[in-house]
Order: sequence, then C-alpha cells, then structure tokens
Amino acid sequence: MPFRSVLFLAVIVLLASDEAQAQIPSAPAPKGSVFLDWGYNRSGFSWSDIHFDGPGYDFTLRHVVAKDKPRNFSVDNYFAPEEMWVPQYNYRIGWFLAERWSLSLGLDHMKYVMVQDQTVRMDGWVDPTCSTVYTAAEGDSKDVTLTPQFLTYEHTDGLNLLSADLEHYDGLWASTNGRQRLHAFEGLHAGPVIPRSDVRLFGEGKNNAFHVAGVGVGAQAGLHFTFLEHLFVRGTAKGSWIDLPSVLTTGTADDRASQHFWAYQGSVVFGGQFRLGGKK
Repeated sequence: MPFRSVLFLAVIVLLASDEAQAQIPSAPAPKGSVFLDWGYNRSGFSWSDIHFDGPGYDFTLRHVVAKDKPRNFSVDNYFAPEEMWVPQYNYRIGWFLAERWSLSLGLDHMKYVMVQDQTVRMDGWVDPTCSTVYTAAEGDSKDVTLTPQFLTYEHTDGLNLLSADLEHYDGLWASTNGRQRLHAFEGLHAGPVIPRSDVRLFGEGKNNAFHVAGVGVGAQAGLHFTFLEHLFVRGTAKGSWIDLPSVLTTGTADDRASQHFWAYQGSVVFGGQFRLGGKK
C-alpha cells in the first residue's frame, strides 16, 4: 500500500491551503464519539528461532527469516466484496473516552511466510521414523536448507492480532471552519494472536484451524486526518512483540511449534467518527 504517499499528500494539501488556522481541538472528535475504520497494511518481521516438538523429534531452527505476502493492488483485489478479506487488512471500532484519549478494539490481519530454501542452523534430534533424510542424534547441531520436503511454514490465513489499543492525541492543525483537522497520536496495544497456520513438516501437515497461539504487545504512532467533519484517513506505524508458544503444525494433537519475534507494520485506513446522542 502507498503508506508514505498518502501521508505526504495530506501534508501537501495542508501546507497549500490558504485557510487561516482555527483553534485546534484536543482530539479528532468530541468525547463520547465512536469511530470505525477499515484499511490495509504492509508488514515485516524480525528473524525467529522456531522450536518444533512432537513424537519422534525435538529441534530448533535458528534465525529463520520470514516476510509478508501482499496482494497486487487493483480495485477488484482490494474492494470487491468477495475479495476484501484476502489482502492484509485492518479494521477497528473505538470510542473517544476522555479528553485526548481513545480506546479501541480491532484486528490486524498480517501474513507471515517463512522464506523457502534458506539455510539455517538446526539444533536437536529427529528420529529416522520421522525422516531418514533429516535424521539427527540428540545434541546434534548442523546447517540445513529449508526445502519444501523439509518444511513449509506460514501464517497466511492470518497472523491475526486482536488487540485493544489505548491512544493519546495531539492537535497539529485545523481549517478555519474546523471541518478539516490533523492530529498526531501515539499509544499502546495488547491482545491475543489467533493465526491459521499452514505447516508441512517432513511432508506431513495441513492448513490448520484458527487457534489462539499466543499474545502480542507493543506500541504505535501516526497521523489522523479528519475531513468533512466526520470522515478520516489515518496512517499508523506499529511495532508488536509476538510470542507464540502454541502453534499448530502437522495436525497431530501432540505436534506443536513455538516462536517469538518482532512484527512491524505500516497501515492506511479510512473511517468515520460520530457522536452518539447529545449536543456537539
């Protein structure tokens, strides 16, 4: 998504405006207002040590690299009703609960894909009954190449972070009539991570069910541009520490993986903000 382009455009429009600056409200909408938004993200991930444990094996792959899986941009790919759940999307509902503060609940649908055919260090053991090619004795440490015959590992039906976000706002600019406003915000977030993991280990595996595999916590900051009083576009940079102690792998009850890593995302969302009842 053109994250930086949207922010640059918003700044250019503001600088080019010949309207005098009005008194800047402390928050994008009055206390008690609600907001809803929808948009898309690009994500990145730090390397991760992934531990696999099950009958006949117990090993760790060191410094595994992964990337996201963006969809090519087109109107059909992103805005057709039957396709809008496929890209890396974000949605949220929130409430301006106090002066300068909002509380919201939403989902960040990122996609995590292990880079295939990379070479990593493998520590641990694999019984020959699981794989004759990748057999390792207890205490072994060796380099392995992550071919499809050894491992494919994805959270592509979602590395889904369902988070509660608490955010603080600072007014930067307002038009004369107050209908256009620019705010900076910063905040914290936390919540469960509910991936649907597609894993093949030694040729065995499945696209698993959605599963609460761990938690994510972190911080975010960005710009919130209000236009026509009740509509907004919002750009956010977000960093999350993801801890997944219980990732479903081959589909067998005792087979699990665990990992932790940093997830980074830049998102652009569009939404509306409205006061429910009472006078403005």
